Amino acid sequence: MENEDALMNQVFDNEDIARMLFSPLFICDGVLSQKAFTLEKDINETYISVLRPIISSFEDDMEGIKKEGNILYGYALLNVGELRNCKIKHQKVIKFDVLPRNSGRRKSHAGIFTTIDNVKIKGGMPQTVERMLARMFLVNIAQKRVCEFE
Repeated sequence: MENEDALMNQVFDNEDIARMLFSPLFICDGVLSQKAFTLEKDINETYISVLRPIISSFEDDMEGIKKEGNILYGYALLNVGELRNCKIKHQKVIKFDVLPRNSGRRKSHAGIFTTIDNVKIKGGMPQTVERMLARMFLVNIAQKRVCEFE
């Protein structure tokens, strides 16, 4: 892709990102679970892994993704601008950002980062209403654009 090197350092608002979906872990009978957007506590995960279809290695990067005991169901597309422009306010302000995480073997890799009152969220932190609202928001957006593999 022309100018792909420039794309590697920034994720643009007009891009879509793809969250890989495993069944039955993340999706069952076509219904997306909040588990698809839960940060793993065992590894203190700081972002939700996604892939960028705009990057030429997207399909190759999908090939290597596996979750033990699950099958790769497909992926859900989310628009980066929609994520960044959403500010959920309950008692605290929830915001999202998407940043490239292309170091290593998956060049199209990126991450969805969540902050609550400007505090970065990571796996293992106590569950709160705001964390649940953030996951519900991501599920609601993602559920609209689920692409199932045939």
